[in-house]
Amino acid sequence: MGNETLGLQGAVGAGAKAFEELISAHLDALYRTALRLCAGNVPEAEDLLQDTVLRALEKHRELRDAGAGKSWLFTILVRTNLNRLRSSRRRGETPITDFTSAEFESALSEWQPSDTPEQVLDRSELRSRLARSLDTLDRELREVVWLADVEEFAQREVAAMLAIPEGTVASRLFRARRALRRNLERKEESAALRAI
Repeated sequence: MGNETLGLQGAVGAGAKAFEELISAHLDALYRTALRLCAGNVPEAEDLLQDTVLRALEKHRELRDAGAGKSWLFTILVRTNLNRLRSSRRRGETPITDFTSAEFESALSEWQPSDTPEQVLDRSELRSRLARSLDTLDRELREVVWLADVEEFAQREVAAMLAIPEGTVASRLFRARRALRRNLERKEESAALRAI
């Protein structure tokens, strides 16, 4: 048994229940956010979520304030996504972790989302149009509007997650909301013209 396996067993053994509760409480929201960060690409979002949970598992002892758990997890998600994007630009996509699928599946064996994000979004035509509009935004705008408006993080929290100034978050948020509004208005006008 290698040192890596012993390290994983130790991490899983100590504080496993608290970590499991933290992940369980936010896993659906993390998946929805991963899906938006990946422009609706389900396999990429699942890979991003897997990498995020594994990184969180490796670092869960660093979390000092349980009340900051959601922000901590979303910071890991956003930064893991940025690292994946940078890495894929340099040398094509490569796995970030050495864990096997079986190890990941055993860590998350009890989690099953009540509804998929697609099922939730399909309940309403407006939500569906909004999701498509979100996916057309540039990555920088999409991640800011998702974290601020959907996940309801404060602008300073979003700035910390993305490691950018708070003013940049405000500017991107303004541009993203304006672009979404215009896109939705165009679709409504188009639908009205088809109905004539």
